[in-house]
Amino acid sequence: MKKTLSLLCAACIAVGMQAQTYMVNDFESGLNGANAAWGGTAELIDNPCSSSDNSSTKVLKVVSTEFANVAIPLNLPEGKTLADYTGVRLQLAVLEGSENITWVGNELGLVDNDTQEKTFQVAQNSWGDATYNTWMSLDFNFDETILATYLDGNHASTSLLIKVGRQAFNYAIDNIRLIEKEQVADPNTIFTFETMDLGTTPRCGMPWSGSCEVAENPYTTGINTSSKALKVNGGECSPVTFTEALPAGKTWNDYSGIKLQVCFLESGFEWCPIEMGVRTDGGSHIKFGYTVDASTGQEGAGIGDYTPGEWLDVELKIDPAMITDEAKSVRTMYLRLMKSDLSYLYDNLVLIPSSSTGAVSEVVTDDVKVYGANGCINVDLQKDMQVTVYSVDGRIVSSQMLSSGRHTVEVPKGIYIVNRTKVAVF
Repeated sequence: MKKTLSLLCAACIAVGMQAQTYMVNDFESGLNGANAAWGGTAELIDNPCSSSDNSSTKVLKVVSTEFANVAIPLNLPEGKTLADYTGVRLQLAVLEGSENITWVGNELGLVDNDTQEKTFQVAQNSWGDATYNTWMSLDFNFDETILATYLDGNHASTSLLIKVGRQAFNYAIDNIRLIEKEQVADPNTIFTFETMDLGTTPRCGMPWSGSCEVAENPYTTGINTSSKALKVNGGECSPVTFTEALPAGKTWNDYSGIKLQVCFLESGFEWCPIEMGVRTDGGSHIKFGYTVDASTGQEGAGIGDYTPGEWLDVELKIDPAMITDEAKSVRTMYLRLMKSDLSYLYDNLVLIPSSSTGAVSEVVTDDVKVYGANGCINVDLQKDMQVTVYSVDGRIVSSQMLSSGRHTVEVPKGIYIVNRTKVAVF
């Protein structure tokens, strides 16, 4: 039997098709303009560690002497901009002769090919232990605020700047791809796992005990037809951490809760709650969210009757009184299922904005004013902006780059999401 833990209302989370990737450069046809921007060299070589992980013939070798940035020119499909992508995925192998590979931080930037104007830290990534001459996959997720500022400059020609954070480092990179955005019903979706590679991912972890990995969804019927989910083998009530869960420019005070789906893989328990919060860089866990009792609105509700292999809708309430100054801007979130030694799946994590208690007729920010009217959506822009209108079932109704000024989008009566804003059309 399906059981739903409610904060506002029980709702299924509709997601679109799995996002695809667009190949920027696999180096099979040459450098295609790739170069070491400074502090090192870059050259095309035969793949020195060909394997089932990467059987390419050619790769780019980088010898970094001063934290070299490698510039990779972009040639996007017709009609596309970087705003149509969530980040960059690439393969990297540390070559023998390098040192200090226990921890490495990496940075992704952008550079205008004509003016050489540079924007750094549009995305970051890091890894722990590495093995020489072994390919690994790295994802860089765009900081949408920094990316939007760069795109406002209307750059005609752009290169990615990839920097591996060691002063003296020898490595190879290959198969640089852009990750296309998924079309999701709710733009506040933070994790669907559809764009992630199967296996362990640096964006999710188990800091105490247990393990988690992106896996194929074994139960694609009912409320969840996603192809992937996060499989958790929990131990000792260990939290699961999710990096970059808080959108750039937001704090946890901007949200009233989170909705997600969970599927238990085994039987043998009766009652357990779930809590949420953040994990600080110092390793502290600060709780400020929990499942609530639908009848009383109080903390303490748990998952009771369930069927193994059946997905459940769950909502957790954020208590603003519990959000400390230390916690409010921490981007690493945790979910903690209060039961030991369970195997289960998480999927479709969606933040609930504080303003989403009902249909919004008008929303104003510094740059955009959106309001519903009779048979249309009115959009007033202070600057040029990409404006996307979604229906409540996740379909794109309209998506276009609009100039500053007033615009009207004609739509039937209903509820729509314009960029990240819900509006009602009557």
